[in-house]
Amino acid sequence: MSTTSPVPVLQGNRGTELRAEGEELVLSRPDEVLRIPFAAIARVRAQGRDVALELTAPALAEPTVYRIEDVSRAAATAFADVVNGALPARPAGEETVDGATLVTIRSLRTADADEDGGEDLDDVQRGLPAPDKWTFYTAAAAVAVLAVVVGVLDRNGGRGIATLLLGELGVGAFFLSWAGLASVWRGWYLPRYGITVDARQVYRNGNTTLAYTDTDGVTHHIWGTKQNGTVRVAYHPRKPNTAVVCEGWGSLVGGVTLFLFITAVAALIVYGTAALALPAFGG
Repeated sequence: MSTTSPVPVLQGNRGTELRAEGEELVLSRPDEVLRIPFAAIARVRAQGRDVALELTAPALAEPTVYRIEDVSRAAATAFADVVNGALPARPAGEETVDGATLVTIRSLRTADADEDGGEDLDDVQRGLPAPDKWTFYTAAAAVAVLAVVVGVLDRNGGRGIATLLLGELGVGAFFLSWAGLASVWRGWYLPRYGITVDARQVYRNGNTTLAYTDTDGVTHHIWGTKQNGTVRVAYHPRKPNTAVVCEGWGSLVGGVTLFLFITAVAALIVYGTAALALPAFGG
């Protein structure tokens, strides 16, 4: 039987979600989606902020249990009450089936993710990777060392502090500039050499996102909202997790303009840092 009362959507930890759709429960995890028919569920137990789905099992067999943790306590209790009240009645004496055999599991892992140990590949690896955090850390450390040297040589703590602040600001600006360039590259490259598909707006993990399906039938998500009409997403043929929303030339020109502006600001900051630090070296 189907539910007649609204069933809460449970948002758990690590990106898990449990919701009701018709006469089944859908348990979404970062790497898979499980569709569990009501006929496969023996009972739902609310255990504080955790919910356990105990599946049916033959006599003397250990039942399969799925859990979602760290949900709202009130939502967990309401969810269990509604779903337990909607489970189908089982005639006495009827042989109990193994509920696990009725569960449909769809993997969200891509071939690229499997090969790379499950890591998300968010960059178009065509000579323009996104900025590496270790490069940023190294540059920031180098600026700190320069500031200390300037302070010691010039015997002027103020000049050293100013070099540190201005130099770190320049590193941050260049990091943003490179990230913007990588974004502009994806916005140009993927719609022309990738695969373009229609996307639909979905509510996932507390956020509104766009869902698209690759040629292998795997669903991926990208940040964005559907304002009007159809939204198209272009993704990398070999790395379906790498995708952009197709927004046309206007967005691309805007991205290039922003990149040039941030780059110019970063260059001015670096020039100012050099002009500030060089006198300490007798320059």
